[in-house]
Amino acid sequence: MDVTRRNFMKAAGTTAGVMIATGWSPLSYAQNEKVRLAMIGTGSQNRIHIEQGIAGNPQIEVVAMSDCLLPSLAGGLKTLIPDPKPDDPDDKKQAIIAKQNEFKPHCYLNYKDMLAKEKDNIDAVLIATPFKTHYQIVMDCLDAGKHVFCEKTLADTVERCRNIVTKCHETGKFVQCGHQRRYNPEYIHLLQNYLDGRAGRIQYIEGQWHRYGDWKRPMPRKIDPTDPAKERTIPYELSEAEKKLIPDLAKMVNWRVYEEYSAGLISELATHHIELVNWVLGMPPTRVMATGGIDYWKDDRDTFDNIVIVFEYDIKRSRGRFRASDPKASGNQLEPTALIAPYTVRFNWTGTLQSSLKSEGVLFVGEKGTFEMHERNFDGSGRGSWYQPEPVKIWLDPATMQETKDEKIIAWIKSTGQSQKYSRLVDQPLALYKDELGDPAYVKNPDVLQFEAFAECVKTGTPPRTNQMCGLMASICDIAAHEAATKKEVVTIDPAWYTFDFETPDPFVIA
Repeated sequence: MDVTRRNFMKAAGTTAGVMIATGWSPLSYAQNEKVRLAMIGTGSQNRIHIEQGIAGNPQIEVVAMSDCLLPSLAGGLKTLIPDPKPDDPDDKKQAIIAKQNEFKPHCYLNYKDMLAKEKDNIDAVLIATPFKTHYQIVMDCLDAGKHVFCEKTLADTVERCRNIVTKCHETGKFVQCGHQRRYNPEYIHLLQNYLDGRAGRIQYIEGQWHRYGDWKRPMPRKIDPTDPAKERTIPYELSEAEKKLIPDLAKMVNWRVYEEYSAGLISELATHHIELVNWVLGMPPTRVMATGGIDYWKDDRDTFDNIVIVFEYDIKRSRGRFRASDPKASGNQLEPTALIAPYTVRFNWTGTLQSSLKSEGVLFVGEKGTFEMHERNFDGSGRGSWYQPEPVKIWLDPATMQETKDEKIIAWIKSTGQSQKYSRLVDQPLALYKDELGDPAYVKNPDVLQFEAFAECVKTGTPPRTNQMCGLMASICDIAAHEAATKKEVVTIDPAWYTFDFETPDPFVIA
């Protein structure tokens, strides 16, 4: 008998009962069986996932997709099954067109229709829609009994984030959030380095994501049917079916700059770095203060075009990834009890659409050195990440002005108050992560790695590294930062927001 997870219900009866009794599970996957994935939202982000993540994962098969905008849906289909090239032989062209036509019945404007009609044909759902539409879609997918991959940010209110976590508990399904840095070998290396004490205690964190541009996209257009050459285009007009799902096309296309759909720089950019800092420190922040405004792009947008956010993490031995201060590294002359006292780490983040200076990155400043993290393209371009040790102080013999290690001379220099005159800081060599990790770490890009993890977690039912609690805590930080910036006041993050009366997955798991 050929009994798999998919046709198990058709093979019910005595044989199935025997298989269950002997340990065979109807929810298990055959070793080479693919995870059947449906996509909701086929705009730029999911097309990137198709090209850079899913294409590198033979264990995932996209079997359905939906988007409320027809041009976007058509674009998603052509990304999944690219049009034939002019120089392709006719039989190949016909095969590609046949494949596209075969898939078209599995394309939907309304994701609810897709969930209803494809329910028995899909195992999991990938959601990449405007941020503030995530909540209802995620809840509907969980109610349909599907595991979910949802792009950040998870949801726009604390209550909605908590509802998702609760729904995961009730349905036995998980939500993996699109915080791909946790699957990037360079960021894993960062966390392992910190846990190993390479930088000592982290004292201060600085992050930024600076861009220049209005962050708007061109409106969709279509070929002018009156143009014989089919070269002239005219503005795209929504069909009656699309109008039911899209109240304002301009806002839908440029959703990142409208509060109706997004929190702008906070939810679209800052959240990547906030989630990373939470992971490294092993806890969410205690409070946040922020300020921002619309000071450059004077159009109809209502999300900030620049913002400054400061998070404070109150760390103690029972909370967070606590590290005692290293007196040798810091020169700290305090009593031993003071070296293990609670401390606060401040994370300052700036975002702007007014300048691309400094671009994207995060600095983790420690007693012994600094981790500087940048997204590195796995084609070899981009800055990547590195570790910079703190400069070493050397002492100079007053007679020769050459380095000395004579303790008597050093003691004399200190006693005369001439330390600055007879010492010098010497820079240490930069340690590039690409050199430390080597080529094998860059064979697969992080998008491939996060979807590999997703497929494995779907097959095993195991919560992923970037699980719903990870998404909840990152979202809570975004929500609090947005409130702080809007009200111009300090917002305290209440631990009750991420506390539940049932077991939840670890949001800070390392691997």
